Amino acid sequence: MAAAVTTLLALATLLLAPAATWAADPTRPPPGFAEDAPAGGEAALPALAVGAVYLLEKKPYALVDGLVVKPGDPLGEGRVSRIDERGVWLKTAAGPRLLPLLPQVKKTPAGSAPGMEKRK
Repeated sequence: MAAAVTTLLALATLLLAPAATWAADPTRPPPGFAEDAPAGGEAALPALAVGAVYLLEKKPYALVDGLVVKPGDPLGEGRVSRIDERGVWLKTAAGPRLLPLLPQVKKTPAGSAPGMEKRK
């Protein structure tokens, strides 16, 4: 009898829990946790993350925030103008904007990295 009551209470708790808690990703921090406020109170452009770039002959496309985009598609504050090995280029009112594929990687020409001397 006690087991049945416990089971019913557990089911009632699950049914009464808000649906938003089920949809939220428990591994992500809450919105605004690590974001810095923009200077001057200006609204920052939304951060769009390029997940993958596919350069197929004359039909390139990219994966941006889970959406498949191709040149000409609207995205964020602009329109996709081109997709290349560096990332996705947007045409915005403020001018061209690059959404880099690998923003944390800094490219350096071969042999020009610090500590590398040319061999003779």
